[in-house]
Amino acid sequence: MNNILSKTVTNVISMVSDEQLQHALTESFQEAASSVLKCENFFELLPTHRWSDKMLARIFNSWKATHTKMLAIHGLSYRLQRLTLGVEAQVKEQLLLASAYNTQTNHEDLGVDYGAKTYAELYKDLADSFLGNYPWQLEEYCLAQAREFKQWIYHNMVVDDIPKGLLTNMFSEIYNYGEYTTALCAFSELIDNHYNFCIEEKEKALCYLNAHVAYETEVDHCQVVVKALNEYSKATNTKIDYQQAKLLFKEYLSRLSTLMEALTVEMIQETDAAASRLPWVS
Repeated sequence: MNNILSKTVTNVISMVSDEQLQHALTESFQEAASSVLKCENFFELLPTHRWSDKMLARIFNSWKATHTKMLAIHGLSYRLQRLTLGVEAQVKEQLLLASAYNTQTNHEDLGVDYGAKTYAELYKDLADSFLGNYPWQLEEYCLAQAREFKQWIYHNMVVDDIPKGLLTNMFSEIYNYGEYTTALCAFSELIDNHYNFCIEEKEKALCYLNAHVAYETEVDHCQVVVKALNEYSKATNTKIDYQQAKLLFKEYLSRLSTLMEALTVEMIQETDAAASRLPWVS
């Protein structure tokens, strides 16, 4: 996809006003280039074949797990609110602002101001457009790497230090914008190459991806989490550890890439198996 993911992420990083944070983000993507490549390879392969229902179920279930952090976001916001008990008014205001900014990343997930049409429903529309009534949401279709990644995200945001939780949330929004932009191209090409969707069917299938890309949803989310981090830092009189932030960002990419690589391997195995069943032609 001509490195759409990397190029999009670079543009988003350039919007981060904190120069040291911007530098940490840039270096993390540069130093984790092999991990980013594994993610890009998955999306390169996606539109090349019409995959089996089982393979698509693994893709949709596992990929969804990497984006399911609504509960973790609320858990992190609650932790910030809990700190307001028994503190002076100014600190309380800063912590409440941090909580409000962090929670704002769930605005669209909850369907607030969107007629209660949640992202979960839009994602189901995406998967169902390809799979119909196939039970893709069964746990058996979620790869172990996806479950581990989801658990790691939850632990970072609900159990670990609050700054780590905020940085995890912020980084996910930056990466996700690049990923959704790439995915929109990949799924659109998949439909054009292997399916006979009418215009309305294609629009419905891609609505989940368009909703994130067309309105720069993840870009806005990244910016509000940076605000949350700044308010928390003022309230606690602490500074961002940029070196630790970079290590966290690299770990995020490394963990995610193990899933994308596992999916890619299974997809290649499926294409190889299909090729081996073709009649020999002299």
